[in-house]
Amino acid sequence: MQEKDKLEIMDEDAGHLFANLISFNINPEEVCLGLGVRDIREPNVVMIQDYLHLTIPHFLRFADAVNQQVNLLVEKGVITREPEQ
Repeated sequence: MQEKDKLEIMDEDAGHLFANLISFNINPEEVCLGLGVRDIREPNVVMIQDYLHLTIPHFLRFADAVNQQVNLLVEKGVITREPEQ
């Protein structure tokens, strides 16, 4: 992104969501991410708190951005791609 294209991010009023499970509902027009919390006493129960609807192009950009951040964290030694045991 060029300097003139730099975005100003204003997030003072943004809410914070916490999730330990994400569901994907996909159709030809959009991807719907369900952000939920798994009940620790009933692991088969998930309470979906919010849905995020993305067009396919926006979802692809989101996926690329997440992958870039993961690669950066792996390179810095902050995380590993090894699955949890």
